[in-house]
Amino acid sequence: MSKSLGLEWAAMVYGPYDLPHMYELFEGVLYKGCYFFYLDNGVLCLRQVRKLDQPGHSHLFIDGDSAGLQLAEGIRRDLMEVVTDLIRSWRDKSGLTFLFDELLCLRGRGDIQLNLVKDKS
Repeated sequence: MSKSLGLEWAAMVYGPYDLPHMYELFEGVLYKGCYFFYLDNGVLCLRQVRKLDQPGHSHLFIDGDSAGLQLAEGIRRDLMEVVTDLIRSWRDKSGLTFLFDELLCLRGRGDIQLNLVKDKS
């Protein structure tokens, strides 16, 4: 099921927080070697990650200096199952369909600022 999508279990080190030695470790699901889905108190999150270049730590990643996304709240299902369902649902959607169906119709949210148009220089 999830193997056909290239999903695998992995861990991500996130931080530092208030002090330079404060980090947190999350277990989650890796997609395409650089997208990490994880649960943080029932909130499904997504971050871009990069592999830690240490022999013997084949499934350890660090935050890729990206902004994270909170995709859903109140998740109580198995994480691999949730990610598999999401990717299967989204992978064949066009960007326009995703924009209209998912982003434009968020309930209880204010305006979202996106910067999708890049100046051609």
